[in-house]
This record gives sequence, structure tokens and C-alpha cells, in this order.
Amino acid sequence: MNRILLALVLSLAAASAMAAGSVRFGDKLVSTGDGAGKVTQVAGKPDRVIQLESTFSGNVGERWEYYQARKTIQIIFRDGKVADVQEVYN
Repeated sequence: MNRILLALVLSLAAASAMAAGSVRFGDKLVSTGDGAGKVTQVAGKPDRVIQLESTFSGNVGERWEYYQARKTIQIIFRDGKVADVQEVYN
């Protein structure tokens, strides 16, 4: 019984960790590690692109923003790959 409960808890934790780095656009998914080309295929052209700079004004990546009805989806790119995905509810 304890093993079943432990397996259930671990699988739920793994699923929530996996969901934190991904976002759904219709029936397709964008996840951390995806390239800019795949994101454009899945989500389309971003509504806004913001250049991210270090404290010394060096370019460290981009933030692509997609505006939806009640939220903004922010996709952070570093070295051409998705590093983080955030959903900001308006």
C-alpha cells in the first residue's frame, strides 16, 4: 500500500514539474528546450518581442509575448532555445 501511495505522489510531482515548463496553444505544446522555429510553428508570430539584457547591457536572450483573452504567455529564449515559460493572468 505504501509503495502505491509513494508511486502516486512521485508521478504527480513529476507531472507538475513537467507542466511548469510548457504551455499549450490549441492542441499543440511548447516546452523548455524547443527552438524558436518550433515555437513559431506552434504559436505563430509573437505579439511582442523584448530583448533581454544583462546588467552590463549585453544581450542575454529574448522574451516573446502572446496576448490571449485573459492572460499573457511569456516565452523566454536563451541561446535560441526556450528557457522558461510563464503565464501572466490579467
